[in-house]
Amino acid sequence: MANRVGFGPRLMAFILDIVIVIALAMVLLPFIGALVGGAASGGDEVAAALGMIAGIMAAFIALPLIATVYFLIEAVTGATPGKMILGLKVGTPEGTAGDIKLYATRYAIKNISFILSAVGAMVGVAILGTAGTWVGLVIFLGTFMVLGSKKQALHDLLAKTAIYKKADLAAAGGPADMPAADSPPAS
Repeated sequence: MANRVGFGPRLMAFILDIVIVIALAMVLLPFIGALVGGAASGGDEVAAALGMIAGIMAAFIALPLIATVYFLIEAVTGATPGKMILGLKVGTPEGTAGDIKLYATRYAIKNISFILSAVGAMVGVAILGTAGTWVGLVIFLGTFMVLGSKKQALHDLLAKTAIYKKADLAAAGGPADMPAADSPPAS
């Protein structure tokens, strides 16, 4: 537990991720809007206005898609680009490296609000969106549990994960703070 990363570095990684997503959006959204808006507009003013509206709507749809794809990186690698920049990674509570199943489980729990809301919107069941909002609030408030001695947010506890400096994670099979076979025992 001593090697787990606390609130500050995790918040900094999240801020880096938000900055990166906004930068990506600022680069990509004008192209997406122009592509969709240009395809929808014609020669007259009404068609041009409809094209502009279509471009704006495409941008509002594209931003959540950009963010979703971006944050899915963590479900595959165990770290968002923000965590990668800071040298952080998801691991097991014992300090060993995780696998894609562990990362995907953590991602699903951490993002259950978005998942429920998206499914609800796709199938037309409004209660799923409402449930997503309430569950999301619980998960959000649970992120402050990382301030405790275990340094685990609610989604970490549910997924059986913790965040470590990548260098502190041991290969699957042994604790991170276990000395290497060729090193002398600590005195």
